[in-house]
Amino acid sequence: MKISIYIAASANGLISNSRNVPDWLSPEYGAGMMAICREYKAVIMGRVTYDILAPDYLPLTQEGTTVVLTTSEAATSGNSTVVFTKANPAEIVQMLADRGHTHAVIIGGTATISAFVNAGVVDDIYFVMEPVLFGGGLPLLKGVEAELKLNLLAVTKLNGNTVQLHYEIAKS
Repeated sequence: MKISIYIAASANGLISNSRNVPDWLSPEYGAGMMAICREYKAVIMGRVTYDILAPDYLPLTQEGTTVVLTTSEAATSGNSTVVFTKANPAEIVQMLADRGHTHAVIIGGTATISAFVNAGVVDDIYFVMEPVLFGGGLPLLKGVEAELKLNLLAVTKLNGNTVQLHYEIAKS
């Protein structure tokens, strides 16, 4: 199973501002995120990301699997693609494979991305670099001790100020 990360970042590397409001994201980021989610038909996110997107902006509504990491056992959704779980990354990868998925994309947030990076199951990362600097906010990774080498696969200019960097994680 191929696991990708698709995430927007400020020019100083934060994936959210201190207000946790996504008003700094370009329309091109949103279009790219929706496109990769619909292509892969398997999306992984944390509960905070889910709460920001649901119910109106979830990328999968009719088909596929949307995995939401949460510790809440009472979590429910009116969206039939949504699966709430507290499973670890290896269990989630297996669950998606059992459902017939060959690719999945992680779209946030810090704890979810960090757990999958720590588990060693992430293959590549799409960074959408937005033209903004934050004095505070969420880092991409937290609690990750490994130093990962990245190989640049592509650079795409999305608009006059936003670029997408696509890296694969070098296997050691």
